[in-house]
Amino acid sequence: MRYKLYTLVDITNTGQHRHESGKEALRWREQNYQTVLQTLGIRANITVAGKPELLEVGGRAVGFETDEILRVWRLDFETERDFLYEKNHDPIGYLKEDFHLVPYIQGLGESMEQSHAVFNTANPGANIVFFQK
Repeated sequence: MRYKLYTLVDITNTGQHRHESGKEALRWREQNYQTVLQTLGIRANITVAGKPELLEVGGRAVGFETDEILRVWRLDFETERDFLYEKNHDPIGYLKEDFHLVPYIQGLGESMEQSHAVFNTANPGANIVFFQK
């Protein structure tokens, strides 16, 4: 089954896996990306359809509660089993549950400052949203 997520958190896949002087921000972005992959992988073996894509779009167009133009990262992925993330008739219920309050590294390429450096799946104030395709 195919899914996509949009997040206000910088999850750029930089490929910087080592701590090297002068490349700290690249490493932190990669760590955020790896956090997303690992959280998705709690319930499923996932296949990612490419690197996260950086977009500048109106927030409501991608599921956020603002008309402001935002920098968002989009990641498309799929699972080997259908309806794996369904909870209480919500096709993404477990995704919202799994990601809520997972920490990330803030202060990278984000356009909106967050109060806390955790993924928030609840509105108002969500910084990550999911869609089943």
